[in-house]
Amino acid sequence: MQVGDDPQLLELLMKDSDQAPEIYRPTNYWAGWTASIARDLSKLGLMDFRGRKGRTLVGMGLGNDYHPQQPSIDVFYERRWLRRIFNNRFTQLLPFWSRFLIYFHDSLNKLLPIRPPPHLAPESLREGSYQFTRLLGEKSGARPLDDFTPSLAGNPDAYVERGGRAYSWGNLFFYLRYAYCCNYIDFDSIDLMVELGGGYGRQVEIIKKLHPNVCFLMFDLAPQLYVCERYLSSVFPDSVVSYRDTRDMDTVPVIEPGKIYMFPNWRFPVVDNLKVDLFWNAQSFQEIEPNVVAHYLGYVSRQANAVYLHNRRGGAQKGSPGKGGLLESTTLEHYKAALTSLELLDVSAPWLPIGRRTTERHDYFDGFWKRA
Repeated sequence: MQVGDDPQLLELLMKDSDQAPEIYRPTNYWAGWTASIARDLSKLGLMDFRGRKGRTLVGMGLGNDYHPQQPSIDVFYERRWLRRIFNNRFTQLLPFWSRFLIYFHDSLNKLLPIRPPPHLAPESLREGSYQFTRLLGEKSGARPLDDFTPSLAGNPDAYVERGGRAYSWGNLFFYLRYAYCCNYIDFDSIDLMVELGGGYGRQVEIIKKLHPNVCFLMFDLAPQLYVCERYLSSVFPDSVVSYRDTRDMDTVPVIEPGKIYMFPNWRFPVVDNLKVDLFWNAQSFQEIEPNVVAHYLGYVSRQANAVYLHNRRGGAQKGSPGKGGLLESTTLEHYKAALTSLELLDVSAPWLPIGRRTTERHDYFDGFWKRA
């Protein structure tokens, strides 16, 4: 099942983004990537975008729900210096480079294949991941994983199949983010959820299918919002309010159950007039400088009754002006300082479908704040 292209919508978003206030412009981390994503979308469109390998959309979390089928050799693992030389933002702009790295990786693993013992075979790990995710959902009081039927729009690679449902690795990962929040909030009590930096909408797909009356406001950079609108429109054709319709909105006149409103990030001030039951940010704030994060969280701290964050404790990789990376890392302490109007209920290492995410390279946290 394909997701249809809408080049006029992409053009409109990119044109409007050029007029955005400075605080909402792509930061040093995103400046180069935003242009690359737009070029990729213009050239390749959205055909099979969830199954692509080695493309810009994949690197930016906008595509590819693929998960390795068996253990493999990764020459870049825990070798940051090697990644900086061979897999940096400049080499990734070369049209052949991604294909070369994939060819090199595949050839190396064909030459030196890793054969796991039977109890660690891919089939066993996939089944174990599914059962582990399902049990964590039950423990947290979440709606059952089996109640969620993932969309096949964009043609993702299935990680595990159960009862006629094909779950990608991303489906299991984002279900666990939802399940974590179920420990602290009843989603049936939520009227309005705001997500900033939601990629192509995988989290919203899960929550909306399990809790269809929640209304969502989606905010993101222009090319990401384009992919999100196109994907969610294919999954929920009667629920998405397009950027074409929200473009001139100063506020949301009516919080209509089940609707998904598409806003670019520079329209974030519209939340200042709304009662937000839950604000959500996963793997996004970590890639933005502290002053910009504080700007967004200023609105959130005034209007949101609950906040969920899934980001790196120490922020993403640092860089230098004009060359990508962060100029200053946003850390867990920045989030705590910006959300003092809410009570921090929990900060803990997040669960993945195969266990906790605790390595130094992936110092992520799940955190939940709630207004007293």
